[in-house]
Amino acid sequence: MKLDERAEEALETLWETLEEGKPRSTMPSGEDLQALADLGLVTGQGESVGFTDRGREEARQVIRRHRLAERLMNDVVDTARADMEAAACQMEHALRPGVEERVCELLGHPETCPHGRPIPPGPCCERARAEGERYVAPLAHLRPGEEGTVAYLRTQDSKKLQKLMAMGVRPGSRLQVEQAYPAYVFTVGFSRFAVDADMAGLIMVRRDGEPPPRRRRRRWGFRFGG
Repeated sequence: MKLDERAEEALETLWETLEEGKPRSTMPSGEDLQALADLGLVTGQGESVGFTDRGREEARQVIRRHRLAERLMNDVVDTARADMEAAACQMEHALRPGVEERVCELLGHPETCPHGRPIPPGPCCERARAEGERYVAPLAHLRPGEEGTVAYLRTQDSKKLQKLMAMGVRPGSRLQVEQAYPAYVFTVGFSRFAVDADMAGLIMVRRDGEPPPRRRRRRWGFRFGG
């Protein structure tokens, strides 16, 4: 069932009230609740209003799309927090099945939005867990020995982007972490670099698998990249 934007926004508001404990004063208007009732998505009136089974699932999907859109705006597009909500509201209506899953996979099946609120998992998240798929994570979260492919760079700061690109760190690049303290040391191709925690947090990596056994440290120099 294709809902219009007003119905989706009313479902989102009602979900936050009934499922996440927002004050009842934030409930959708009586007109919007009646429209949802006419669609068979809610039942009851006033304090006794609640979701039908179909309504709860529709609301869950709306919440999932909105919070994935927020995560995309925050992590990939690097939209300012003041603009993120408006941009996410516009984008959520375009995230349909298929597109939504691709965005979720790109982001590494995130569990929370930038505000820390839970993102309801989708079928792609369940498949990823069942198949042992490694999620996308900042380089700062990888352990020594782990390898992966750069998924995206989480910044629009031109100087930082230029620095990372100059190191060969770009989407599709393969890298391996060698150490995580006191600096994050990793290799890209035949080059070895070290970056601080701030820079390591900008490099989003699609992790391969469990780190291999510790190897003897290679005796070559490295450049400090940030």
